[in-house]
Amino acid sequence: MKSMSQISDFKIIPYIILFVSIVFSICGQLLMKHTMSSTNEGVFTWGFIQQLALAITVYCLGIVNWILALRSVKLSIAYPLTSLNYVGIFFGSYYFFHEVITRTRIEGVITIFIGILLVVNPIKKLKFR
Repeated sequence: MKSMSQISDFKIIPYIILFVSIVFSICGQLLMKHTMSSTNEGVFTWGFIQQLALAITVYCLGIVNWILALRSVKLSIAYPLTSLNYVGIFFGSYYFFHEVITRTRIEGVITIFIGILLVVNPIKKLKFR
């Protein structure tokens, strides 16, 4: 069982900010795809510009959260966690855009997820410098 000092050493807020960054990034990318897929009249219409501005704003909120998270989270942990974008985009593309999910793609996403777990949860005894 972990002691209270070990729990207090792990600061959860920066990781929440990091995951919020990932969610904003996923949402921003999906909104950009939606904007570009639903444009029938041209790219310089008022509706298109509004949708694109929303998508870019959401994506930029992800960038701001990313910068805030980097204040406390090690880059060697934070950057691999952004690979969760692949997982979110994978499911978002299926749900919102009805893209095909093949067995190979599922295996690829599972491989990415396992890789994230291996990178984020390193073995403490092996230290490479």
